[in-house]
Amino acid sequence: ALLNHPIPRHELLQLAVRLGADVPFCLSGASLAVGWSRGERLMRLPPLPTAPMLLLSPKEGVRTAEAYRWLDEAPDRARGAVVLDGEALGTWGSVARMAGNDFESPIFGRVPQIRAAFEALVQTGPFLCRMSGSGSTVFAIYRSEKERDEARLQLGSKLGVVRAVETA
Repeated sequence: ALLNHPIPRHELLQLAVRLGADVPFCLSGASLAVGWSRGERLMRLPPLPTAPMLLLSPKEGVRTAEAYRWLDEAPDRARGAVVLDGEALGTWGSVARMAGNDFESPIFGRVPQIRAAFEALVQTGPFLCRMSGSGSTVFAIYRSEKERDEARLQLGSKLGVVRAVETA
């Protein structure tokens, strides 16, 4: 951007995917997108309203390379058929019903601290709780700032660093 975009967008995205699965998303300018494969295929969606959120980063982490190896070693789980349209991901409630992360099962099975952080976060009553990417941070989205702030107090700091934020 500082050089007035000397690299064509399609070339920039090809370079980005070599750096990491989330880099194309960061370059897309989208606040919400459906991604598939390893994240290099994206479909932008209209942004959702801002919502109160907690991020919990457990004391125990996981290396990205290990997470991908564990995912590759996990048995394939067939997923049911799904048809996505704008309405399917148009509200936080619909996102919560569809949300999933294939990394959770292999990582939760190998890193008990991350599983414990996730389970503690679920106990605070959010309407959406997942692990972020390949871990180790877990997040929860709440209906109100009051619910989020009460959850933050309930969690304390025994499981890791807890940050109160807003979705973008």
